[in-house]
Amino acid sequence: MSKRKSTTKGSSKKRKKKSKQSTVIKTRGIGMAIKLFKYNGISQTSTALARELRKISYEPADDQDIQSGFTKVKRSGDIITAEFVAGFRVPVLTYDENGMLTPQHYVSVDKGTVLIKLDRGSIEVRGSQRIANKFRRILEDVTGGEILPMNLNGGTKKLYDEAAEIASVLVSGIDKGNLSQVEFRGAGINTEEEIGMYTRRYKGEITRFRGAFAYPSGAFLTTSVNAENGSIMLYKSGDGIHEMDLEYIVTLMENASLEHN
Repeated sequence: MSKRKSTTKGSSKKRKKKSKQSTVIKTRGIGMAIKLFKYNGISQTSTALARELRKISYEPADDQDIQSGFTKVKRSGDIITAEFVAGFRVPVLTYDENGMLTPQHYVSVDKGTVLIKLDRGSIEVRGSQRIANKFRRILEDVTGGEILPMNLNGGTKKLYDEAAEIASVLVSGIDKGNLSQVEFRGAGINTEEEIGMYTRRYKGEITRFRGAFAYPSGAFLTTSVNAENGSIMLYKSGDGIHEMDLEYIVTLMENASLEHN
């Protein structure tokens, strides 16, 4: 994994040097998508909920089965960690023997890791949007609770202030006549005074941005955040992403969201 030291004044010195050995999470594609949720109405204990999830095992009948379920469920205190797998029917157009376009379907299997944190009232899904959506529906059916995207508006400002470089920013909730949103794009635009003007003078909030940051492992990673959807995209450097880096960004966003709301 390539590593660079950030020269940004706002970056913490603690995050420029490895403090301990960190597991590297192998990822497919360009990085890892993380979706954060909050919930209401889940009354089960971690033991009871883990037991219910184990009953929903992933056992497809054949390669055309679009079943969803869990391949592994572990509980540690008030935290449940589970591996979730789901099949999705994907429509495609193919040519038949007469050269005519004909609709066909194939099954795409996706997987992700979910963490249900009953001690914090939050849920973390490491995986695609479709995996997050399907898991959300299953958990609502099992618990009778309501699962909602976590609003990360508080966390975006904290992370934004530590950026080495920002490439795009969306400021929403602006109180300025008919203007409600403004978007900035460029190179190193975190130094532009206009962004601060819209957040301070016109009471806007940074709801979406993409930039580069120094992480606890020493890695320098591009990160994008969509605050209103509770979504984070962490782009990998090298073979994968350090567990400590993933825990850092998720904890920062969860804590800021709880404080903000």
